[in-house]
Amino acid sequence: MSSGMMAPMPSASSGPAAEQDTATGSPAANGPPSSDHVDQEKLAVTESAQEVGFFSRRRIFGPVEKPGGDYALLACCLVTGLVDAASFGNWGIFVGMQTGNTVILGLSTAGLPANPYAWLTTLISIVTFLIGAIFTFRTSAYISPEGPYSNRLWLSTLFLAQGFLILISAALATAPDLIPQNPGNTSRTTPEPRDVLHNIRIVSLLPPLAFQSGMQIASSRLLGYNELPVNVLTSTYCDLMGDFRLFALNNVKRDRRAAAVVLLLVGAIVSGWLMRSRGGLPSVLWISAGVKILTGLGMLVFMPVARTEEKSEKIG
Repeated sequence: MSSGMMAPMPSASSGPAAEQDTATGSPAANGPPSSDHVDQEKLAVTESAQEVGFFSRRRIFGPVEKPGGDYALLACCLVTGLVDAASFGNWGIFVGMQTGNTVILGLSTAGLPANPYAWLTTLISIVTFLIGAIFTFRTSAYISPEGPYSNRLWLSTLFLAQGFLILISAALATAPDLIPQNPGNTSRTTPEPRDVLHNIRIVSLLPPLAFQSGMQIASSRLLGYNELPVNVLTSTYCDLMGDFRLFALNNVKRDRRAAAVVLLLVGAIVSGWLMRSRGGLPSVLWISAGVKILTGLGMLVFMPVARTEEKSEKIG
């Protein structure tokens, strides 16, 4: 009788063990994964947007997913074409392509080109570009040591700050008789005025424009897209030709490099015709500022919340 009564005891003791495995979400040693464990993982991924409020501190200052950063940098390539074409067309120097400025600086020692302030404008552009780059690297390391992706607000601020610097330049260029510039509403045969390059005030817009260009290329490095240097195309052309999968159907880095070339060229073409239009230089800068500010706002609003952190907190 006693042995018969003791027989059910092993099955009764195994019941809590099975329940414990299910509660902890760990599968049995020799069984398939628990359905509760799988459901919990799915819940952590699909409910992250619902649990993190749109205006919550956790969302604004929290991490974001990396996909999408390349679109912001491609927008920067378009702006580079717009702004560098305008600065070269008006003042004979660049604010982003510092290789060209270095060459012009060297030529200026021999009085070439016929620009009396070439040495000054190129030096100002190079120095403020470097300051913008080092400022971005050091500030980002202090505010977001784990990288811009770990802080949504700082990531968007990188691009918003660039946009506001161009916005300031656009406002200054719009003020009448303040910044020397080529007149708008001209044709392809209209000769360029010579007095622009002989006016020392051409240096006025260089600091904010070159500073934001330094921020721009530093941001491309911080975001981890080395195939998108955003300010230059020399390395992009080289990397395209060195890609052994250049003609493969699926080649993301090739696609980004090719898009960067096209967008920078399109920006330069649009910039040239805008400067010929009634809007002139200010129209180029207003549009460039708008692109940068919209890029920053887009990253602030649309970048998805990082799922890895949500998942670890839910399951842990």
